[in-house]
Amino acid sequence: MYVRFVATMAIAAMIGLSACSPRESTEQRRRDANSPAGKVGQVAHKAAVQADKAARAIGQQLGKAAHDAHEGWKEAARNDRDKNNKK
Repeated sequence: MYVRFVATMAIAAMIGLSACSPRESTEQRRRDANSPAGKVGQVAHKAAVQADKAARAIGQQLGKAAHDAHEGWKEAARNDRDKNNKK
């Protein structure tokens, strides 16, 4: 029981200390965004967003292709079954 109390207090202390950390000013964020590293970060973010969009589109296309293939298999099975029933 004592261990849970100590763990809870430790977590509460960490959360409390993280709320007291210094924050960047708006001016500092602007300077960082306009630095060469900031520009590279912005380009990397745009590339990641575009890659995510492309991956989603490809995923949708693959899902549709899988659905179409499944429908084709079901149709072929029906045709085979009908063929065997006619004999």
